[in-house]
Amino acid sequence: MSDAAKKSGDGQGGRWQGGMNKGNCTCTKTQCLKLYCECFSGGKYCNDDCVCASCHNSLEHDMEGGARYEAISYILFRKPDAFDEETRKRITPKDKTKVGGTKSGDKIPNSAGKTKGKPGRPRKNANQARIELVASKHEAIEFSTDEYPQLALDEHGDYTELAGAFTKPLFEEPSRPLEIAYSQRTQMDYQTRIAQQKKIDLAKECRQLREKLQEKKLALSLASDEIKECNKKLGTWTRKVFELELEEPCEWNTNYQKLSAFKQRHGKMPSKKSQDEEEKSLSAWLDNVRHEKNTGDDDEKKGSKAKRSIDDYPHRLQSLELLGISMGRRRDDTFEAMLQKLVEYKEEHGTLRFPSDELCEKSKNLELQALQKWVKSQVLNFRSRKMSPDAIRQLTEVGFSFEKWCLSKPKRAAKKKGSPKQEETPESTDITENAVV
Repeated sequence: MSDAAKKSGDGQGGRWQGGMNKGNCTCTKTQCLKLYCECFSGGKYCNDDCVCASCHNSLEHDMEGGARYEAISYILFRKPDAFDEETRKRITPKDKTKVGGTKSGDKIPNSAGKTKGKPGRPRKNANQARIELVASKHEAIEFSTDEYPQLALDEHGDYTELAGAFTKPLFEEPSRPLEIAYSQRTQMDYQTRIAQQKKIDLAKECRQLREKLQEKKLALSLASDEIKECNKKLGTWTRKVFELELEEPCEWNTNYQKLSAFKQRHGKMPSKKSQDEEEKSLSAWLDNVRHEKNTGDDDEKKGSKAKRSIDDYPHRLQSLELLGISMGRRRDDTFEAMLQKLVEYKEEHGTLRFPSDELCEKSKNLELQALQKWVKSQVLNFRSRKMSPDAIRQLTEVGFSFEKWCLSKPKRAAKKKGSPKQEETPESTDITENAVV
């Protein structure tokens, strides 16, 4: 409120006249021109006990054209019985929407109609603004303990339980020390309220943040479920694409179908040494596929960005692996090659029984000696559990039996008297009995 309004004590409707009882409104945004303002709706002006901001409910705004006068006029137009009889007789109802040509200083404020905030200006918490306003009106009286030693506080005691015990002053005209104590306590009371309001606002903000966090977590969970569902459908369609691609007419698919039919018909992979041209052609094609795969692996290790066509189509590699074909080399290629020789040996001799070591050496057949040595190594790997399940499966499919091989000690020469005792080493263990089918 302005100083002119505070000093106004005469004239019609003066704020300190009889009938204008003191109120205690707390309006901060409506300029005390709304019906929910206790002073305004009761037909009285605001006073020093009110905790309001930007108040227009005063004598200076109650003249014709003033904010209070125009607000009452518009409210009476909408609600004829809103105010007392004296106010209704003094102010004529008027529709503000049909009134024009008013000066900017006499315009009816937004608080008389719909309150509008200024865009881009942060809104201040109403409770906090009201408390700060009251605290500014009730500043504490400065003092010195040298002048008033009775106001020295006990810094060692804890009187927190008395914080809310005080209700109102006992003396209306206190002594100077008590007046100072009243002002200090009032100031501290408002500071406490401000801190409490900050806590309430922060707690409210935390709740809102928790709610937003829960909403984001729910959205994240729904997005994850959506991704899983999309990946499931994507995988299903990818599988269908792979299946259809293997059925499309092309050279690679034609050779693969021939290879699959050959494996089902003969139970083995095609050999380069075969007299059948189609079998030799399939074997050469399979070697080219292996070479393409292994060359791509070497290029990747060297950092080359060359296109690896076979690895770009994993369903082709998987289809070859389903036929029992390993795409590795060195050790894997050796296993495939020796397994093929073992199958050819069985077809030629009708059995997987091998001659003794002495007969193999006398035959001077290097391929037979290498095959026998390889078979021994496979048995040893099986006994020591170093063989992969895939290798065991492939050997079992061709009729190889690991159980028909046993370990025994070779015969030792007769010891001469006085010769030192030789220790047996694991290397002296060997396979002497060959597989029999």
